Amino acid sequence: MRKSLFILLASLLWHIETMAQSNNALSIYEGERIQSVEFVYDNLPPDSAEATLSRQQVEQTFLVYPYTHFNEFQVTYYLSQVRNLPFVENATFNVVPQGDGGFSLRVTVRIAEKDIVTSRHANLFKTPQAFPVIYSGKHSLLTFKIAASEMAYSNNNAWFAQPEPLLVGNPLANNPSGKGYLAWIEGFTMGGIYGITRIVPRLNLHLYGGASYILSFSAGRELFTDQSRFHGEIEDAFAGIIGGKRLSDNHEYSYSVLYGRKQFVLGNGWLIINTSMNGQERAALQINPRWAAKRLFLATFRWDRLTFQAFQLRPNELPIFYSGTILNGANLEINNNDRIQIGASLLHSPRSEVKYYQPDGEVLSRKGLWVYNLRLYGNQAPGQPGLFYKAEGGYQTNSHYKMRAYAWYTQLGWNFAKTRGKPALSYRFAYFSGDNPETKAYERWDALYTGGTGEQWVQGSNMYKIVQNSNEMSHLLQLVYSPAPKLQTVTQLWSFMAPQTNNLGGNPGLSVMKSRYYGTELNLTLKYFHSRQWYFHLNNAITFPGSAIKETISGDLKSWFCLMAFVRYSL
Repeated sequence: MRKSLFILLASLLWHIETMAQSNNALSIYEGERIQSVEFVYDNLPPDSAEATLSRQQVEQTFLVYPYTHFNEFQVTYYLSQVRNLPFVENATFNVVPQGDGGFSLRVTVRIAEKDIVTSRHANLFKTPQAFPVIYSGKHSLLTFKIAASEMAYSNNNAWFAQPEPLLVGNPLANNPSGKGYLAWIEGFTMGGIYGITRIVPRLNLHLYGGASYILSFSAGRELFTDQSRFHGEIEDAFAGIIGGKRLSDNHEYSYSVLYGRKQFVLGNGWLIINTSMNGQERAALQINPRWAAKRLFLATFRWDRLTFQAFQLRPNELPIFYSGTILNGANLEINNNDRIQIGASLLHSPRSEVKYYQPDGEVLSRKGLWVYNLRLYGNQAPGQPGLFYKAEGGYQTNSHYKMRAYAWYTQLGWNFAKTRGKPALSYRFAYFSGDNPETKAYERWDALYTGGTGEQWVQGSNMYKIVQNSNEMSHLLQLVYSPAPKLQTVTQLWSFMAPQTNNLGGNPGLSVMKSRYYGTELNLTLKYFHSRQWYFHLNNAITFPGSAIKETISGDLKSWFCLMAFVRYSL
């Protein structure tokens, strides 16, 4: 019975423990969607034919594409290959956040003076200044990756000042935050080594892999406990092959196969982004440094604008919530340059102990789950004003019983890219079905491994701790504004409702609600992109409980205020 209770809570607590505002330990951009890849050239030859040839060679070497997910090591490698071109003096890249939620990857290339041949080999053992690169050759790269972050987080009246009913049955709760002001600190440091080398020149086939280790800590009184913790664990540990070419007939292809511990992101993270749990014995609940699946097999093939992926993943769950889940999937995407993308996915779980509970006492399982997913993303060219939009839908069934769950969202916005501060205003409505006890089918949406950041699928800094993308309707009005070149603010106004008053499978204290209005949240985030190495983040939110919480939870409920700041360094 106790094990069943833990597995019942696992789905809920998985999402509670993935609500950080930071991202993967390698980089704050790791796993984010690349909206566009731009090339900026300096000192191009005056002869137009020679300049065109130089651009073609650079762009045929840098095999990173729009609407793929940012992989810092891959970008670093292909950039080193651009530097190794004999006519290139130097090449760097920069990440430029966009108001519509993506970012542009800007590659700056300086062409060497005529008749000067460059050599960009680097060897740490001969030139210590090459650090963190251990070795960079014509078709090889071996490098260290290092990251560290520290966060201070505080709450006033966490859990609306009523932690006992909202944390009932929660095995992680041990003197949690509640009424009044409480704070804690947490952080992590990560070190890893990653390498790639070309082994079959004719096919441009490379062997690559990486491994990293994370140390994390928490001290103070956090959301669930006041116990200080320190924990070390492997994060990445994978190997694979990768390759591709831009062909002379204007076609291009790429391929990769990998296996091991590695993060996987599907689309913009609506279904899959965070495949590892944090918190409890692993500490660092909010800063959320671990993202890699326990085991991932991923095969990707891209031809021009068409991409196909096949994968199997096993999430890296906390031991107390181990469910043995396996998730298989296929994903197909097609994009038109950097302006529009259409995607379709099919997911299946052949094994899982995650439980679905019904009001009559019947217990169902995630095992046998099928998920059908369609999505559409569109935006303007980088730096151009205009409409941007996202739409996505999903339908869930099960091989072993009647299940009919569905979810969808639409987001419409306008990017004022030519206006001072480059504001981007958008509205998003999202719907995740709940289970209607009056029907024979099970209808509660299984949110799987959603999450990410506050602009992705962490819906509300505080409310996401109460409602996790199931039995939920949300309205989001969002304004992104950049008062200075390296500064970005994100202002969000949220409203949350429940499709069903039956909320079994969600927060245990709200299993049966008397009304449907969860509440409202106002959220302000400040981001300072000092450099690719240094990033600063400040977030505060105030959340007002709605009638669904007020009428279900007894006691003096208060508005919930949180304030969080962290600094991040990555190399």
